[in-house]
Amino acid sequence: MTFLVCRKVKITVVTSLFAEGNMNIDASHPATNLAAFRIRAQILIFLQHNMKVYLSLGLTALLVVGHFFSAAQPYALVKDLRNEWKIYDGGQYTLYHGEKKANTIYFLVEATAFPGMFLHMNSPAEYTLFVNGQLAIKTTQPRNLSLDSLSERFGAPILQMAVHQSEIHEGGLVTTVVSRGENSVFGEMLSPHYSAFRDFAIVGIMVLIIMFIIITQLNPKLASDYFSITKIFSMREGDDGQSRSRITSSINILFYAYSSLMLGYFLMIIYHFLPHEYPTALYFQSVTFWEAMYEWLELSLLVLLLFFVKIVMVFGLSYVFGMKEIGGVHFFNWVRLLVGVFGVLTVVLFVYFISHGYKLGFYNFLLGTVAWVFAGWMILIILKLRHRLEHSMFHLFSYICATELLPFLITIKVLYY
Repeated sequence: MTFLVCRKVKITVVTSLFAEGNMNIDASHPATNLAAFRIRAQILIFLQHNMKVYLSLGLTALLVVGHFFSAAQPYALVKDLRNEWKIYDGGQYTLYHGEKKANTIYFLVEATAFPGMFLHMNSPAEYTLFVNGQLAIKTTQPRNLSLDSLSERFGAPILQMAVHQSEIHEGGLVTTVVSRGENSVFGEMLSPHYSAFRDFAIVGIMVLIIMFIIITQLNPKLASDYFSITKIFSMREGDDGQSRSRITSSINILFYAYSSLMLGYFLMIIYHFLPHEYPTALYFQSVTFWEAMYEWLELSLLVLLLFFVKIVMVFGLSYVFGMKEIGGVHFFNWVRLLVGVFGVLTVVLFVYFISHGYKLGFYNFLLGTVAWVFAGWMILIILKLRHRLEHSMFHLFSYICATELLPFLITIKVLYY
């Protein structure tokens, strides 16, 4: 009997969900009416609360697709001049394949062989171009130089190019001949020439936006705690959420993953422009879009691993120092600092880069900001934890030296030397 009643209720509910809007449920079954009403109400509430998510995800998808359809620059690759690079060694010019250090490379371009085309040059570091022994340009920005104009300016159909940098890195300096659209000489439509790293920067920020929308919808209260910059500087006991007591919950781990991707993205863009000054940056240089995505994932996984090392260090040492009650507060505020402060810096960095900002001083400044942020954090966390403990100030200072100062010195060594 119970089976028949449940079966009848199930059939009635399913029928009410898929029937026409003017179709009414039998009033003689109030329990069935109530169940169907509750299901419809839950569906409406779910759609209402998640409509913003769907609209945001749809808009993001349209932006990504639109970017790839409109990202093609009006130039197409004709010839890569890398294979013709030479260096002056031992009183003669020899082909250069990156086997030794060099600061000047030479190559010839016959302007009459490429009528109406351009010499495309690009490098993350400053470069100087000499044409037939005369200074042409000195810049850090990508340039497309008309070969016809260069030939007319320097009075020769064959142009001897010399590019000087503090140190030539294969994969960093780009020297190609490019054309607009269809090349009548070669009689074919050439593959569009894209800025691979620029594509990576745009797709990367879209991924971060999508993750931001998802995690804020999954737990709005926790998200408001993490993204509250004012609470970073608050000294009041009640300002910290209870989420710190579940520091390894799945939603917190999702925040750690988001923070790792954000920090990896931040460093990837900076390292792209500072490959020579900082040895660590040489490990994360990319030429193609997929290389950039892979290295971003690799760098982010490394940062995520450091997150879990930090968890073990903070909770382990807080137990050793007899201050178990501060481990959660300490780590939660550390993640809050990363998400809040570096979230703002990442947006500033993206806007500057996408606006064709190529000044090395700006990227050096942002990388230097990392050290200042962590140095200020050590002072801030001492002030935040001081009123929570009954131990002496020396005891707390020893704990901070073990959990913050030593990792800070290692970070400085890795990032800057």
